[in-house]
Amino acid sequence: MDTVAEISCWGSGRAEAVRAMDAAFKEMERIERVFSKFDKNSEVSRINSHAGTEEAVVSPEVLRLIQDSIYYSKISNGSFDITVGPLMEIWGFVHKNHTVPSRETIENNLRHVGYRNIFIDIERSSIRFLDKDTKIDLGAIAKGYAVDRARQVLISHGIKNSLINLGGNIFAMGQAPGDKNWKIGVQDPRNKNRLLQKLELKDKAVSTSGNYERFFILNGKRYSHIINPVTGEPCQGIISVTVVTDSAEASDALSTAIFVMGIEKGIELARSLKDIEVAILDEYGKITSYP
Repeated sequence: MDTVAEISCWGSGRAEAVRAMDAAFKEMERIERVFSKFDKNSEVSRINSHAGTEEAVVSPEVLRLIQDSIYYSKISNGSFDITVGPLMEIWGFVHKNHTVPSRETIENNLRHVGYRNIFIDIERSSIRFLDKDTKIDLGAIAKGYAVDRARQVLISHGIKNSLINLGGNIFAMGQAPGDKNWKIGVQDPRNKNRLLQKLELKDKAVSTSGNYERFFILNGKRYSHIINPVTGEPCQGIISVTVVTDSAEASDALSTAIFVMGIEKGIELARSLKDIEVAILDEYGKITSYP
């Protein structure tokens, strides 16, 4: 998934832990093969190739994650949207040929963006795009899903205490050595020697979405890879959003949704949900937290 995966376990025999971790890594690799839009043989690539012109029958796993994605789109008024791919393309974040497209180009591509273009037939387990040029990209939720699946694999192997980290999408299982909560540091993107937050987690997930790892600067202006699916423009004003909640899938999707929504609407969304903590860092260095 173009990032680093780490798993730490304790409290089990070494051989048992190694077997469990190996199985968890293999599960994450399997998920990548299913959901990668860059792998022409993946299920997502097959959907993107066919669903614009015909019904595409999909696996229950893919159907469920697309359904979950639509749920996050609905509660965020479209700020989270897996059909944002065409906009990522024209801004150059897919093939790293960064450019600032014209407003006309943005508007032309916005016509193909929108989660309402995804039609799901649950009985037939199929997907159809109502716009032939619609494409899906589950990059803002699949890493979190992979962490949750890795967690389930570890549990099935008898692991009770573990820390799973897939590119900053983290799940803290059970307790850390010494029967203490896992300590997670959220780095200050402007000063890598300083932590913005110190979290102590047990059976919780945390994810951070930020504009500081994938971006480009043109004529002195910084453009983030997090695109607003409603306006077609890179998000401005926020540097990072950290979300703590019960699942890595939810924290992954919600950190992106809140980043796009902005501080006021993002906190309003957080208030409507249960068991969630949010910290938003704006471009002036101010942190807004909930609760």
